[in-house]
Amino acid sequence: MGFSSNSVSVVSLYLPASFDENDLPIAIVKFIIVPFLLVLTIVAVLLLLRNQYLGIELEKRKKSIEDATNTLLMELIFSTTSKSQMKEKIEEFKHLIPFHKKWCNDYMLTKILDMNLIFQVDSEQHREIFRLFGFDKVSYQLLRHKKWHYKSLGIYRLQRMMDRSKRKQIRTFLHDDNPELKSNALIALVTLAPEKFAALRDFDEPLTKADEMKILDIIYQSRPEMPKNTEKLLKSKNTSIVVLGIKLLVLYKAKLSLKQICKLIWFSNFRVRGEAIKAVGKLNMTEANELLITQYSIEQNKAVKVNILKSLKNIGNQEAANFLKSLLKQEQDSDIKFEMVGSINALDPDFFERSLEPKIPNDKTIEGMVKHVKDLYLI
Repeated sequence: MGFSSNSVSVVSLYLPASFDENDLPIAIVKFIIVPFLLVLTIVAVLLLLRNQYLGIELEKRKKSIEDATNTLLMELIFSTTSKSQMKEKIEEFKHLIPFHKKWCNDYMLTKILDMNLIFQVDSEQHREIFRLFGFDKVSYQLLRHKKWHYKSLGIYRLQRMMDRSKRKQIRTFLHDDNPELKSNALIALVTLAPEKFAALRDFDEPLTKADEMKILDIIYQSRPEMPKNTEKLLKSKNTSIVVLGIKLLVLYKAKLSLKQICKLIWFSNFRVRGEAIKAVGKLNMTEANELLITQYSIEQNKAVKVNILKSLKNIGNQEAANFLKSLLKQEQDSDIKFEMVGSINALDPDFFERSLEPKIPNDKTIEGMVKHVKDLYLI
């Protein structure tokens, strides 16, 4: 790409008369581009130094605000302050810091949300401080936002603050099309409900594994007394709730009647059957031994059969041992066979040492399994 005659003549005005026009490109680089890049570099360095200085100053200010915030919160928590005095102190504090700036507002919100993790603070007092800073109104507004993640953020804040005033509005999100919002609403309702399981009874959506774990964690952390009507969860039309109900009963070590176990083990859904069978072993329900043997004979689901074998390992008797011995040689599935070997070994530890069953010692597959069962560290 060449230079036009007009551009050459303009540039030539600023060059000596003896200047050769063939050296014009070099002159442009030397007298225009290089100085421009030099100025640009100097400006960039100055901006970098300025930003570094402002960053350091901001960190100093943040540290100052952090110290002032900790002092204020300790005063509010540990001093006998009335609500009017508390409001006055907070309003005064908000004028001392750049509360109107987003970074400062976000910092204060996080600090107050996490307050009960640092200080031992009464829930009512915690909510009052949250309210006096104005974060309750902002959180309520988020529930009315069009975007689901803002609604979820509002739900999370109210959940953290144990603010039960908007439970009715949160409940409407259980029927939302967005699965994330629906999940967050359910977890919040379980947390906020005075009776932890009330939110679950009428929930008609499948629970994800993550939701199940969160709900169990909430129950485990709060450790409330087991409500008398917990067993109503077992009658839910939602199989996910039935599974969760079984797990909760196991968590509380609540004994189930043989009639209840029969109904659950004969359930059409394999997850319910599997969880009920695991519960039998965990709750040491030896009276269900015969029931498990009968179910094993008709069970088609592999995972459920494995659960039966694991539970029999805990509660089985000689009848169960004899039943498993009769099936061991003909079992084709290696996973089931391995569990079977483990159950027989638990119920009759000397069986594989005796020569009462001459066919079994000659089975190399079973011999290998026996070695692994007897020595868990064997490779």
